[in-house]
Amino acid sequence: MHVLMIGTDTSLLTGTIDNSLVRHEDYALRANGRISVVLCNRRQADRPLTPYRSERLSVQPTESRGYINYISDGVRLGMARHAEQPIDLITSQDPFLTALIGLRLRAKTRRPLIVQDFSCFVSSPYFLRERPRNRLLRLMARFTLPRADAVRVLNKRERLACIRLGVKPSRVCVSPLVTYIHPFAAPPNPERMAAWRQQLDLPEGTPVVLWVGRPVPFKNLPVLLQAFKRIYSAMPQARLVIGGDMSGTNIVGQAAAYGLGEVTRFPGAIKYDDLPPLYQLASVYALSSNYEGLGRVLLEAAAARLPIVSTANEGAADIIAHGITGYLTPIGDPEKLAEAILAVLQHPVRARQMAERAYEYVMNNFAPEKLTERWIGMWRRVVQGLTPCE
Repeated sequence: MHVLMIGTDTSLLTGTIDNSLVRHEDYALRANGRISVVLCNRRQADRPLTPYRSERLSVQPTESRGYINYISDGVRLGMARHAEQPIDLITSQDPFLTALIGLRLRAKTRRPLIVQDFSCFVSSPYFLRERPRNRLLRLMARFTLPRADAVRVLNKRERLACIRLGVKPSRVCVSPLVTYIHPFAAPPNPERMAAWRQQLDLPEGTPVVLWVGRPVPFKNLPVLLQAFKRIYSAMPQARLVIGGDMSGTNIVGQAAAYGLGEVTRFPGAIKYDDLPPLYQLASVYALSSNYEGLGRVLLEAAAARLPIVSTANEGAADIIAHGITGYLTPIGDPEKLAEAILAVLQHPVRARQMAERAYEYVMNNFAPEKLTERWIGMWRRVVQGLTPCE
C-alpha cells in the first residue's frame, strides 16, 4: 500500500517536538508499504528544509512562496509521487488547505481521501474566538469534512460535532494519535533525575508543578501562572517548571509580573528523550488549555505515574475521569485549577492512587501498538471500500 500524506508539521523534518519520523517509519513498516509525505511549508532562504528519503518513507517539503501556493505546490508534488508509484490512499493533516489539496488529488487520481482533524476545529468555541482567521478555517472545515471518504478525529466530542456538521456517523472514526509512552513508564533513572534537579535548582522534596509544550495561545499559560500564584501563596516551597521554547512570547515577563520570576523555571526547548526523567521528578502535571484534540502530555504524565490536573477540554475528558484518574477543572478558571493542584500536593497518598489508576487506564487504552493498528486498520478499510471505523 502506498499512502500519500499531505501535512504542514515541519517537526517531521526538524525533530523539534517528538520522534515523528520514527513513528511514520513504523507506520510504513506495519502497513507493509510506503508512505510519501508532501510537507507544505513557507520557504525560508536562511533555513531551507532538507527532504528525507528511506526505503519506506519520503518527506518532501514544498518550500512555497506563501500560503496561497500550498495548493498548487501540494498537488504538483502529490502527482509526482503518484507518477513514481501509484498511490492507494490520500490523507490530509487538517480539514483546511491540506484537505483542499487532498480533494484535488482525489479528483485527479480517483483514490480515497481521509481528512484528519487533530484538534477541536469543529466543536470548540474557543478555537472560533481565538483569532479572526479561524472563522475562515471553520468554513473550510464545513466544506471539506462532509466530502471526505472518511474523517479521523481524536476525541468523542469532535466526532459528535462532525456528525452535526453533516458527516455520516459511519465515516467519522475516533483514532487517537500514537504517543510513545513506554519511555515514560520505564523505571526512574536516579542519575538523570538528579541532573535535572541540579540544572533547575530543585532540591529533593521540592513540590514541582510541571508543564511542557508549545506556548501557543490555546494552551493558555497565563491561566497556569495565575493559578500558580495562588499555589505559591499557600505553599511557598513549591516551584513551577515550564518546558518549551518561550521565544516570541511574554511568558517569562508575565511570570515576573506575577512575582513568580524566582520560583518558575524555564529550561527552554527539551529533547524528547530528556522528558521522562523530568516528568518522573515532578509532583503534578498541570494542563491549562482551552481546547485539545488529545493532550498527549497527559498520556506521557500518566505513563510516568505523575498525578494530572487539567482543564476540562475535549481531549482531557477522554483521558481523565474526574476524581478517579485525575482532576478536571473549568476552562479559564485559575482559582479552580489552583485548588485542584493544591489537592494533589497536599494529599500525596490520594494523588498516588489516582496516578496509579491513570497509569493502568492509559497503558491499557493508549498503548502505541494498539493505536497504530487502529490507524493503519482504518487505511486498509478505506482502501477496500469498507466502513472506516472498527
